[in-house]
Amino acid sequence: MMNVQSVSIPEQRQVGGVDFPRVVSPAQPGADLEQSLAWLQANGDALRTQLLESGAILLRGFPFGGATDFDAMVQAAGFLGMPYIGGAAPRSDVHEGRVLTTNESPPSEPIPFHHEMSQVPSPPAYVLFFCDVAPAQGGETPIVLSHRVYERFRDISPDFADKLESLGARYVRVMPDQDDDSSAIGRSWRSTFQTDSREEAEARMQEMGMEWEWLPSGDLHTVTRALPAIRTDARTGKKTFFNSVVAAYTGWVDSRNDPTRAVRCGDHSPVDGEALLATAQAMQEECVAFTWQPGDVLILDNALVMHSRRPFSGPRRILASIARG
Repeated sequence: MMNVQSVSIPEQRQVGGVDFPRVVSPAQPGADLEQSLAWLQANGDALRTQLLESGAILLRGFPFGGATDFDAMVQAAGFLGMPYIGGAAPRSDVHEGRVLTTNESPPSEPIPFHHEMSQVPSPPAYVLFFCDVAPAQGGETPIVLSHRVYERFRDISPDFADKLESLGARYVRVMPDQDDDSSAIGRSWRSTFQTDSREEAEARMQEMGMEWEWLPSGDLHTVTRALPAIRTDARTGKKTFFNSVVAAYTGWVDSRNDPTRAVRCGDHSPVDGEALLATAQAMQEECVAFTWQPGDVLILDNALVMHSRRPFSGPRRILASIARG
C-alpha cells in the first residue's frame, strides 16, 4: 500500500487551527495509477471524515491523467455520482454522465461564490474538480468556508440575516430554449431537465415546487419554491451561508436575466442588495485561491465550502463530478 503525506502550499490558510484546504501527496515519487486507486479505495471513508474537519482536500502529485482516470478515482474513493439536473451552468458530458466540464461560459466572466446547486431542493453532498489543463494565467477556483461567510454576513446585517434564515430565498431565472455558452447561467431548459419535452420539464418543475411560464421565444421563466438560505450543518452544528443569493444577485446576468431580480426572500420581498455586495467582498477576504497544477483533484464538502471561478487566459480544462452523500 502506498503512503501519503500532508504537505503545505503557499496559498493555504489556517482556520481554527485546521489547514484549509488540506493538501495530500504521495510520500514517495513514482506512485502509479493502480497504487493510487488502491489507496483511495482503502481511504475513501477517511477522506470524507477529514472533509468534515477541513471542508476541502487537494490531492496533488497523484498520477491522474485525464477524464477516465478522474472517473476511476471518484469511484475508487466511493463517491456516488448523481445527474446534473436543475443546475444553471452550461456543461458538457465528458465521461458516462459522471464527469462533466465545468462552466463553459467565456473565460472573461468571473463566477461568484456559491454552493453547488443550492438553488435546487436536493444539492450534491460533494463536488470534485480535476485539472486536466492548467490555465496559463488566472482561472483559479477560489474556495471559502461557508460558516465563516455566515459569520461575516451576520456582522454586516443581523436583521437581514434573521429574515433570510426565517424565510429562505427564491431564485428567478429565464432559461433559454437552447444552451447559451456565452452566459454563465446559459444552460437551456432542455439540458437543465434533461428532456426535449415540455410536459416532462413541467413534471420535473412540479416535483421541485417551481413556478414557471413559457415565453413566446421558447425560453422558460422559472421561480423556485422558498429554499433554506441559512442552514445548520447537522454534523458540525455550524450555521452556514448555504445558498446562491450572492451569486444570483451579482452574477446571474445575460440578455434574459437581470441579477438584481434574480433572487427574492421567501415571501417574495426584495433582498438587501447592499448587504449582499458587502458579503461578496467578505467572501473575497476569507477565500483561498491556489494555482491549478495538472492532475490536481480538489474535493469539497458541498455543505461546508463554497467555490467560484476567476477569469483566465489561454486554454483551461477543469472537469467536475458531483456526488450524493
